[in-house]
Amino acid sequence: MTVYLSKVLQTLVFPLGMSIAVMVLGLLFLLFRRNRAGTIAIAGGLTLLWVASISPTAAWLTRLLEQDYPPRSVADTPQSDLAIVLGGALGGAAPPRVAPDLGGGIDRVWFAAQLYRQGRVSRLLVVGGNTPWTPEAPSEASSIRDLLVAWGVPARDVDIETGSQNTWENALGARRVIGTDVSGPVLLITSGTHMRRALATFTRAGLNVIPATAEVSLTEGGQFTALDLIPNAGALGQTTLAFKEHLGLIVYRLLDRAE
Repeated sequence: MTVYLSKVLQTLVFPLGMSIAVMVLGLLFLLFRRNRAGTIAIAGGLTLLWVASISPTAAWLTRLLEQDYPPRSVADTPQSDLAIVLGGALGGAAPPRVAPDLGGGIDRVWFAAQLYRQGRVSRLLVVGGNTPWTPEAPSEASSIRDLLVAWGVPARDVDIETGSQNTWENALGARRVIGTDVSGPVLLITSGTHMRRALATFTRAGLNVIPATAEVSLTEGGQFTALDLIPNAGALGQTTLAFKEHLGLIVYRLLDRAE
């Protein structure tokens, strides 16, 4: 129930859901002949949607997350006995799929495989279970393990944790699996937009982790043009992803789940 509730609440506070809610409120005002209030609410909702759907907004929110945790090459990544690989990299093989659906976060898995194959880490721990609405699919952690094995990592050197459904549970699950087995710092592998919250959460859970960013969304180059002010679905998606991470970090700190 908690997972379902969090998803509903997230939808309402994300840019698209919030703008729609404001515009619906405006329509209700108009319905009850509160014309001025209704017009202001609808205009506000449209403005919010436009701001969230343009590239400068998406870039600004993303840069705030990624600027302190740039990716490094495999050779420049610190050595460690263990690397923790966070889920969010693929979709489960739920029917009618016959294989996992590789998502944008698959760089995490590829980076982890390269770290192992080039001797930067000795073991990998993959964390991530299924959401309640996809119980029939294999856990994401087990699917990622299969992919790592296909990319040359021996199965004996890949541990998995399959019960976690969010970043806080990822951290608790990783701590439970590791126990006292690792004394030094471990690498934390995730995407650049997620690294700030993940690092704060795993640290709060008592784990000594080093950020190992697998990929970033924002790249250098390009000049601002008027075309950047035209709304597009890609910018709205990136704004929503970045907004989720900023909001998630605030909520985790309020719940004492992040440093």
